[in-house]
Amino acid sequence: MRSDDFFQLVRSWLTIHLPRARRLSPHTIRSYKTALNALLDYLQETAHLELMTITFDIINWTTITGFVTWLLDNKHLSAATANQRLAAIKSFLSYCAGEDPALVAIWLDVKQVRPARAVVHPPDGLTMSAVEALIRAPGQHTSRGLRDTTIILLMFDAAARVQEVLDLKPADIDTTPSAGRVTLTGKGRKTRTVPIMDKTGRHLDQYWSEFHPVAPAPGAFFFYTVRAGQHHQMSQDNIAYLLNKHAAAARQQCPELPARIHAHQLRHARAMQMLRAGVPLPHIKEFLGHANIATTSIYATADNKMVREAIQHAASSTPDLAPIWKGSDDLILQLAGLK
Repeated sequence: MRSDDFFQLVRSWLTIHLPRARRLSPHTIRSYKTALNALLDYLQETAHLELMTITFDIINWTTITGFVTWLLDNKHLSAATANQRLAAIKSFLSYCAGEDPALVAIWLDVKQVRPARAVVHPPDGLTMSAVEALIRAPGQHTSRGLRDTTIILLMFDAAARVQEVLDLKPADIDTTPSAGRVTLTGKGRKTRTVPIMDKTGRHLDQYWSEFHPVAPAPGAFFFYTVRAGQHHQMSQDNIAYLLNKHAAAARQQCPELPARIHAHQLRHARAMQMLRAGVPLPHIKEFLGHANIATTSIYATADNKMVREAIQHAASSTPDLAPIWKGSDDLILQLAGLK
């Protein structure tokens, strides 16, 4: 099979199948593209192949197993990230098998490659005192402070992924008192509508008045940056910068804030808060937009505080047992087998 056939299928998968047939987001497609580029790097580095010589003939169980090991040992990726790369390669080969029956055997062979065993780490959510300190840090005496406060508060309140907040349009936001909500577009372009606190709604209204004084253009992003006089969507790097900037200031009053923080910690903190408030896991699953409740259950297994409190509560409600070792000293020693 020719190299042209391989790269022609790569191109049609990335530019036609994923965006048009499967309607995946640009972010997901970039992730798939990264996986393919990593595979090409692996083949060039380990098999000393030039791009023009790479064909499907080199793709098999042994090659892809070695690729996963290379990602872990040479590129020092986590097991979870390596498994994402593996899943992308399998998805590509599944598509190829559908396009060319001659490639079915390759797909079935690679399909048997087992994912790397991932260590499940408990969610690294911020404590509530850390969340409160972070929300207060930007202040609201400047436009930028108002913007940053609104972003941090909304990410926490809606337990939103950072890209879900960045993708918000004005039409996705309803700040009606006692009925406020935002519609988030998550992974796989799946949407979910989550309620927000009235306090969050008031901050959104203030931001709206300041940053959208006239009706925004259709398709305009709610949160934006200005470059060369034009509005542009904020990036995840923008969010990472403002979070760590304000965390550095908030750490003066709240030393428990970690040295570096990321947006997902606000999402974790909200999920843990809901769990401790007694919200059932299936409801938290829908709120977070998880596809599988097993993902949500990590919060339950990680919450040692809840387990400890439950054990202490159970112990306090358990009556003291009557002692079974009672009587004279001789009797106790006999019962214990010491006489």
